[in-house]
Amino acid sequence: MRKVSLDYNFVMKSNLDDGLNMEELESELKLAEEGLNGLNGMVESNEVGFPKLVDLDDSEIIDFARSIQGEFEDMIIIGIGGSSLGFEAVANALLPYNYNALSPDRRGYFPRFWVMDNVDPYKAYWILEHCNPHKTLVLVISKSGSTVETAANFLIVYEWLLKNNVDLKRSVIAITDPKKGDLRNIVSRFGLKSFVVPENVGGRFSVLSSVGIVPLSILGIDIRELKNGGRFFIHNGKNIYLKMTAIYNAYLKRGKNINVLMPYTSRLKSFAEWFCQLWGESLGKRYTRDGRDLFFGSTPVAAIGSIDQHSQLQLYKEGPLDKLITFIQLDKHDFNQELNGEWYENYRYLTGVDLSRLLNVELQATEVALKKANRVSMKISIDFLDEFSLGYLFMLYEYVVATLGIINNINPFDQPGVEEGKDYAYGILNRTGYENKRKEYEEFGKRESEYIV
Repeated sequence: MRKVSLDYNFVMKSNLDDGLNMEELESELKLAEEGLNGLNGMVESNEVGFPKLVDLDDSEIIDFARSIQGEFEDMIIIGIGGSSLGFEAVANALLPYNYNALSPDRRGYFPRFWVMDNVDPYKAYWILEHCNPHKTLVLVISKSGSTVETAANFLIVYEWLLKNNVDLKRSVIAITDPKKGDLRNIVSRFGLKSFVVPENVGGRFSVLSSVGIVPLSILGIDIRELKNGGRFFIHNGKNIYLKMTAIYNAYLKRGKNINVLMPYTSRLKSFAEWFCQLWGESLGKRYTRDGRDLFFGSTPVAAIGSIDQHSQLQLYKEGPLDKLITFIQLDKHDFNQELNGEWYENYRYLTGVDLSRLLNVELQATEVALKKANRVSMKISIDFLDEFSLGYLFMLYEYVVATLGIINNINPFDQPGVEEGKDYAYGILNRTGYENKRKEYEEFGKRESEYIV
């Protein structure tokens, strides 16, 4: 049996002045249970689809990945936000550090990977400089196909492939909506191979769909075990999930408007970045479901232990009392190394200590230092980091965030604040149908020269 635990000692009144009493926690747990019932109803009606991803048959994806192993030296993933962050969270956690620098045999003849997310010309240029167009597989990932960054990067890569006489049917795969959208139209026009994103799964909830598991499978990552972890959470993680949801909601009500996720391993840096999108886009909402002003949400922050003890911790311990910190601890780290400080008197205290213990000691010390300063924190512990534990963590946070949205009467599955910025960009670029957005932009975007220096 795999081990996952939640230590919430340092959010409780018995341990710090700013903590919750049992009555508050019990009240919030009842709300969380109601939210779970609401989420289950949305899943049963097929309004929400992410929990069902763990039960989809992935044989076609696995067979395809095996069929092309060794055929490509590089894989370019074109996508942004939910189309790339989940993939990166898994790849950067499970593949060797600086994976792309390894020789083909040390990579198991799986391709290097490059993510074209931002429309930064410098990044786009150097990704293509690293790749041989005849040995590069391109994955274009967008549910709609209209995301401007994805469209722009695809246009660059498309021209690069065409200029080098590359067969698009062999080298380009689309992951998109099953029926509609610009990318689906392109698939039909060129006869490209494609995989579908379920219509009831949004981008930031899509890591266990084809969005994440196609590129991960191509890199040799065990996607079935990833889903096993998600399934294990659904059947066994209720207690941890309800406690976390209750605690987060209680402190949202108390005005803790900064939510820090701080794993004590560099391998989860990209996971913390994925969490920031999930939390921010899902919960940062102006309106309730019935259209009333609410201005709900808190700001997610990604931190890494022990690195950010030397940057952000000063603020967390002595700055405003506006933060809730969630630590993630690995009980067992890979490639552990024992220290020998006998050769220098001031390092002798480290003799016999291994890096895994040192990292976790630093976490424990940070927890208590924060507690002494009346700062609230809780800690998730996992036995070790692999596909299973990552699948568990993804599903845990997706459930927590969805439930927080439901119990606060907001829609955690849309992102209207993002859409308006996209629409203004389309208007500025003279996209047909967005003429009114251009006029709006010109009206609201006026600047006075006296305030520019």
